[in-house]
Amino acid sequence: MNKQNANTAVMVETAVLVGAALVLSWIRLIRLPQGGSIGVDMLPIFLLAFRRGWKVGVIGGALFGLLKLITDPFLVHPIQVLLDYPIPFAVLGLAGLFRKDILTGVAVGTVLRYIVHTISGVVFFAEYAPEGTPALLYSLLYNGSYLLPEAVLVGAILYLLRMRRDIFEPGQ
Repeated sequence: MNKQNANTAVMVETAVLVGAALVLSWIRLIRLPQGGSIGVDMLPIFLLAFRRGWKVGVIGGALFGLLKLITDPFLVHPIQVLLDYPIPFAVLGLAGLFRKDILTGVAVGTVLRYIVHTISGVVFFAEYAPEGTPALLYSLLYNGSYLLPEAVLVGAILYLLRMRRDIFEPGQ
């Protein structure tokens, strides 16, 4: 495969997996009141990162975040938009640094997303914390309540898919 065809294949694969992530984001097992949900929309972004590497994963994640912003926005402030949409989904792509250990990749990507969402929660959504509850504690618990179950679910699916090694290898 020549370089132009290889680049086209990466772009098409990125578009398909980002589109799959967007469709999966509409299927939610649980949706929380101030944003966040438990589903499997991270799965295609992780798969992209494991197949094509962290750079493509970061780009795909950021594109997915921008599509989520367009299709299901919750806007408070321009910085909040960055912290809740392109940045947390872009950092999922860093899982591609752990191609040989997908569970570590899922954990690292999810923890980085968790950190970004937690910062957003402390800065922009502290008023939702129950009286007497520190904003940081509230944001940690709120974001963990959906990201931990989602990471476990997505990690388990990817672990099972790992048995089919060809799914994690780019096409020739």
